[in-house]
Amino acid sequence: MIGSLLLAVGALATLVYGFLVWNFGHWRGRGIKEPRALPLLGSFPNMVWPRQHFTMDMRDLYMKYRETDSYVGTFLLRSPKLLLLEPRLVYEVFVSAFRHFEDNDAARMVDTGKDVLVCCNPFVLEGNEWRQQRGIFSSLLTNGRIRTTHTIMQRVCRDLCDFIAKESIKGEPQDGMDLGLRFTGDSLFDCVLGIQARCFSDSPLPVIRHNREMSNENPGLAIAGALNGLFPRLPRWLRPKIFPRSYDRFFGDLIRQAFCLRRGQHQERNDFINHLLALKREHGLTEPQLTSHAMTFMFDGLDTTSSTISHCLLLLGRYPECQQRLYEELDKASPSKELPDLDELNDLPYLSACFNESLRIYPAGGWASKTCTEPYKLHGSHHSQPLQMLPGDNIMIPIYGLHHDPQFYPEPEEFRPERFLDGGLKRFKQMGVFLGFGNGPRQCVGMRLGLAQAKAALAAIVQRFEVRVHPRTADGLELDPYIFVGCHRGGIWLDFVARPV
Repeated sequence: MIGSLLLAVGALATLVYGFLVWNFGHWRGRGIKEPRALPLLGSFPNMVWPRQHFTMDMRDLYMKYRETDSYVGTFLLRSPKLLLLEPRLVYEVFVSAFRHFEDNDAARMVDTGKDVLVCCNPFVLEGNEWRQQRGIFSSLLTNGRIRTTHTIMQRVCRDLCDFIAKESIKGEPQDGMDLGLRFTGDSLFDCVLGIQARCFSDSPLPVIRHNREMSNENPGLAIAGALNGLFPRLPRWLRPKIFPRSYDRFFGDLIRQAFCLRRGQHQERNDFINHLLALKREHGLTEPQLTSHAMTFMFDGLDTTSSTISHCLLLLGRYPECQQRLYEELDKASPSKELPDLDELNDLPYLSACFNESLRIYPAGGWASKTCTEPYKLHGSHHSQPLQMLPGDNIMIPIYGLHHDPQFYPEPEEFRPERFLDGGLKRFKQMGVFLGFGNGPRQCVGMRLGLAQAKAALAAIVQRFEVRVHPRTADGLELDPYIFVGCHRGGIWLDFVARPV
């Protein structure tokens, strides 16, 4: 009896082991170097056993092989992924050869029938559906419409600074991530939906709580990622629901209420919600599609913009000479200490450089994943023969590794905004070594709105306060291994000293 049981257990263990390593050798069979991968853990063990953020695994592979290989074969658990190491090929995949790599790998994780809030989000759509919905959403983000939101941002910036001043009286450090989320929550809800989220009041809408449920405490996201790694061809109907139902209810109900309120007012305004209603009539959008387009602002903007604001404040606090230079630029643009208008903010080179340098050091997405949609040959400079990519092949881009490569960014751990002055941003993007918002036709669709928000918040804070890093903040640049979006480990704790009036 015991012998039979042991035999059965052994047979089961053999089957499981065989399943986990079945794909290993996939890239070797195609003539590509394949660094050692481990059963279940694959090439990125910290995804399963998070001693450090798993983008560090990707960075380590990038740094180890970038001098000898243009790409290496890796495995996300057991799913084959080609890790690109040569920046020129990165630029090809994102820009010049884009039509061969149109789709994001995220589309393999999501069932938009279960997660209706993202049914029109361009990030998770494929092919013609992506082109159609991106075209609709992009028409929302005109310069004129973004410019009309600046009055709202000015009000939110005043509320943000008043909140910082009030909290500073307590003598306790302030949570930079919390400040960023309060600002983006208040700004997005008012700019997009015309709703006051009251994020700086004693009775705010629970925007931050629900956002954390999605980003930091979401088992559905972890399960979807694991299934994508274990079963890369998983049929759509077997994919799990990612968004918590409480998140669906809160944001869905709020967006529907905003639309009902605007319809009842019969107001014609050049803002996002009016244009969304016009798009519904023009394109015959259903109510779920309309809600999803509105939700794209929230889903794409809350975490990423707030993260960049808080990390930029951290770096400005660590480098007071950079903060002083930024203050002097702002003071010259607006001696009255009023927040400059949107066009003036966009014309401040050092503010833009600080933003881009912080996004280089702390990219919101430490990697990107693309799917081959049409056959294409990658001509790596380290390889004598081109690599034939086939539809369905998946590529990973080590954004964090590229951003921290000393070949392109000397002393990459240092905050040096001047890297991005005098055409630096354009040069780094064309080299394929800066992907703060992605690149090419699928770069972040809400980039301009996110830039407008972040620059307004940073300008308002630096105009009014000197930012200092509290000793509670950990030294170094280590990322929290348990948070999907790259965040400084241990949190960002800041002190604010009011500048003389």
